[in-house]
Amino acid sequence: MADYRTLKARVQELAERTWDAPKIEAWFKKLSAEDIPKKTLLKDEVIANKQQVLKRIQRRAEECEFLSHS
Repeated sequence: MADYRTLKARVQELAERTWDAPKIEAWFKKLSAEDIPKKTLLKDEVIANKQQVLKRIQRRAEECEFLSHS
C-alpha cells in the first residue's frame, strides 16, 4: 500500500510545477502524427542508464497526464 503522505507530497509537487505547455503540445502532436519513433536500444546501455531512462519515462508520462487530464 502506498504511503499517503508521500503521494500527497508528489501530487502537490506536480500541481506546483511550471509546465511548458506549448513544448509539450508540440511533442504530443508530433507523436500523434508520426507515431512512436523506432529506436534501436542497446540492452547494456539501457541497463547502465536505467535510472535516467526511468526518470525520462516518468517525465513524459507526467507531461501526457498534464496535457490530457485523464
